[in-house]
Amino acid sequence: MKSETIQLTRLSPIQSTTKKAKQLRPRHLKLLSYLRTNSRDKLSIISKKTKIPTSTLFDLLRELQSDVIRKSTVILNYSLLGYHTRAQIALKSKNDKEGLKKHLLCHNNVNQVYKINNNYDFLIETVHKNIIDLDDFLENINTKFGIEKKQMHYLINDLKREGFEIA
Repeated sequence: MKSETIQLTRLSPIQSTTKKAKQLRPRHLKLLSYLRTNSRDKLSIISKKTKIPTSTLFDLLRELQSDVIRKSTVILNYSLLGYHTRAQIALKSKNDKEGLKKHLLCHNNVNQVYKINNNYDFLIETVHKNIIDLDDFLENINTKFGIEKKQMHYLINDLKREGFEIA
């Protein structure tokens, strides 16, 4: 019986122009789909639910962790931690795009950084205790790096997060 394979394209976090295709078998996809919904289960439980032997799951997981699985993390409820202001902001730098990028990548309030197009350099997601902290953050980067253009959207509520399902 011929084994089906699917190509998965992996994009680096900052540079999306370099693509590397990886061949994944249905077992890989089944494991990845399960891990996307509940990655904290023990392999023995995952084995029972996916009908893949535990030893095979162990091997598949080790293989996927070498390149496909970039990071295992938790999704926080920021409001319960006292961070009540979140925003997505598109930014275009006047001069020092590289300096701005380095600053954004290191800043504690910046949760996500994306390089984008269409007259902007970056799209960022920021998390702050209040609007005053967000305003101070924006003034600071404008003073240091000269922001030519920005477009800001406050994030009110997560309707869907990390919901992509691997087919």
